[in-house]
Amino acid sequence: MLQREMRLFRLGIFALVILLTCASFNGLACELDLRSKKVKLYFPPKMDTKQAELDYAYQLLHKVLEVSEARYGPCELELVNNALSLKRIEHLLEQGEELHVGSFTVTQERDKRFEAVPIPISYGLRGYRLLLIKKGNQSKFEGIKDLQQLSTFTAGQGDGWADSSILQYNKLPVVEAGSISTIIDMLTYNRFDYFPRGALETVTELNKYIDKPVQLEAGLVLIYPSLSVFYVNKANEKLKERLAFGLNILFESGQFRQFFENNQTAKSALDILDLNNRTSLFLCNPYLPDWVPLNKQEYWLQPWPDYVNDNKCL
Repeated sequence: MLQREMRLFRLGIFALVILLTCASFNGLACELDLRSKKVKLYFPPKMDTKQAELDYAYQLLHKVLEVSEARYGPCELELVNNALSLKRIEHLLEQGEELHVGSFTVTQERDKRFEAVPIPISYGLRGYRLLLIKKGNQSKFEGIKDLQQLSTFTAGQGDGWADSSILQYNKLPVVEAGSISTIIDMLTYNRFDYFPRGALETVTELNKYIDKPVQLEAGLVLIYPSLSVFYVNKANEKLKERLAFGLNILFESGQFRQFFENNQTAKSALDILDLNNRTSLFLCNPYLPDWVPLNKQEYWLQPWPDYVNDNKCL
């Protein structure tokens, strides 16, 4: 009789833990996984990523959870299926299904659907766009000094990407496609002329598509205020609080700078960016939410000019 009562008691306690954890992410800001009995945070890598564990945002998220553990408790980061499209990832996160956090480019539309952790996670490198072009086409881009000259060429972008709207606002023609691999193939078949990619993405994709006839354009960089942040479900204020807390610790302690400088992808991105030897073409971003901390220099690769800092789009 006593054993039966103890068993029922333990089951009751376990059910209560599940209820409290899953209902509001209370305390741990993570979800109890019923199979492993561990608290986990589910994060989606970029679609078709071959080594998802090396993803910059994934590695940073590990650090954030680590430095916030003393306050919020342990949390095991888990990668989900990397065959998910961006639209599918957004849908699951918005519905609160299978995913807890994503790393996206900041837009006003995403702010309506998700809750942003309002701290840039890569010094604004997202807005430093290098151009992937078809091998042998470098001569086409020689001599370009302004956006008007670049506007005679067409960019390729992903379907629904925030950058498509920014390019189009700045009168740069765009063709959209469904996935990065499709965009790369279309580039090789001259469906468009260049594929602007953030410096962090460029490093990964040059390696990933090394067997494709694509190369890095040698002389240009597009620059506009753009940033990636961690987004969570609108109902998950506790997780937003934890991630902001962890990121602030990393910035204030200098650990974020150390992580960035020691991250191989970030180091390679800065090398390949080579700002001193490229022509910088500045674009306006009228879709930047008002909360973006443009005036906090510690969050950015370099201080923004006054007109950018004020986000004045003419």
